Amino acid sequence: MRARLYAAILIVSAFFTAGCASNLLNLEKPKVDLQSVYAKDATASGTTLVFVVNVDNPNNQEIKVKEIAYKVFVSGKELSDAKTEKPIVVPAHKSELVEIPLPVSYANILNNIAEVLFNKEVTYKIQGTAKLSFVSIPFTKEGKVELR
Repeated sequence: MRARLYAAILIVSAFFTAGCASNLLNLEKPKVDLQSVYAKDATASGTTLVFVVNVDNPNNQEIKVKEIAYKVFVSGKELSDAKTEKPIVVPAHKSELVEIPLPVSYANILNNIAEVLFNKEVTYKIQGTAKLSFVSIPFTKEGKVELR
């Protein structure tokens, strides 16, 4: 359960960071709330966690992101390399549910399990690119998550 909460914080942080890219276009940052998490495409080597977030657009124009490609690192080790599966469009003054995939291999989870189980906090880094219709905007978000 703690690992799911930790991953949820990472994904929502990634979307907040991508939302910051909208500042370059004089847009307000969207409000993002985690709604649910589910697993899909489970195999013997891994699974994809899908984070369903509600994105509320407070702006007078739609927010349209073609793709968000991102890497997630935990304690300096890469946990996952992923991208959104379809364009993200949130109409002006509306909310939209957005699915953000995070494929994880069981080997990568095991490489990070000691950090999660035995430390009071874990560092994370999310880096990637938000591709809009006419420009790609790189982003990086780093931080710590308290586990106890």
